[in-house]
Amino acid sequence: MALVCFNAALEKQAGCPSLTVTAQNYRALLEELTLRLPQLTQEVLTPLALVIDGEIVQEPFLADFSADAELHFIEKIAAG
Repeated sequence: MALVCFNAALEKQAGCPSLTVTAQNYRALLEELTLRLPQLTQEVLTPLALVIDGEIVQEPFLADFSADAELHFIEKIAAG
C-alpha cells in the first residue's frame, strides 16, 4: 500500500504522521483520505502540491502511482 507522509501542519489536522492507502491515483487518494480523515477536506488538500517518490507532480489529477509509492503533500512553490 502507498504511504502518505504528512507535513507538520497536516499531521496536526490528521492526528498522525503518516497513513497507508490503497489508492493508486490522485482522485482515489483524495476520496480515501477525506473518507478516512474527514478533517482533511478536498479544500485543504487540493491547493497543495503532490510529491510522488520524491518528484513534484505538476498535474496531480493525471497522476497514477504504484502501490508502494511514498506520497507527500507540500506547499506549492510560487514563482514571482
